[in-house]
Amino acid sequence: MITSVQAQQIAQIVSPIYTAFLAQYDFDTYPAANYHRYKTIYSSLQIPNTEIYNSLVWKWGHVGKDNFPSAHQRLIRRVEELWPEYVKARRKSPRRSFSAEETFQWWAYTLPLKTTRYITVAYITHLIHHAENIPIIDQHNFRAMNTLIRRVRSDHVAKSKPSRFDDIIMLKEFMFAILGYLPNTTFGELDRFLMMFGKSAKPRKPSKQRNIEMPKESKNRTSKQTIAGRPPRLERMRP
Repeated sequence: MITSVQAQQIAQIVSPIYTAFLAQYDFDTYPAANYHRYKTIYSSLQIPNTEIYNSLVWKWGHVGKDNFPSAHQRLIRRVEELWPEYVKARRKSPRRSFSAEETFQWWAYTLPLKTTRYITVAYITHLIHHAENIPIIDQHNFRAMNTLIRRVRSDHVAKSKPSRFDDIIMLKEFMFAILGYLPNTTFGELDRFLMMFGKSAKPRKPSKQRNIEMPKESKNRTSKQTIAGRPPRLERMRP
């Protein structure tokens, strides 16, 4: 995906800004202790999984909120319904186990992929297979990766959002490629940096400017405001 030279160049770009962006990560919104508990519960394949609600609320940044989108609430209930089916399907497989890709595909099939559901499926896959360093992919770290690659390879073309399992593997390989040139940096810390850097790299929509019309001057007299040294009054155009 990137050469060792490009990985080193990207690390050199990241190093001066790394600490500042990493410090922006909000542990109040994403409590670390909770996250580690979710990884333990999911990877142990417990039935019932009592942390589905809390773990998804954590992922969507809803910790401490009493109200959040009804679509998220419905998705939580659906994941809770499907969890025992996933565990049973995994135990019935020839190897009595699933690879990370098989887990992703199982959930992608049972939760037809839209933007929110892709992120949810990828997150569930991460929690179950975290020991394999499957990253928590989202639009932010995906954007960060592509932004940094374009800094060293101008011909790099990428889609705006991740949508396949291959995108997760691409992000994983990218992270390991540059970690070798970032001493004393963990996989998790780099993930948090990419999240915050990706947020800052999000294109901003141009602000809308209202059209204004200069007032017409009278043919026979000069505006009193102009005589008084003040600028002419501006009037908004009616929509």
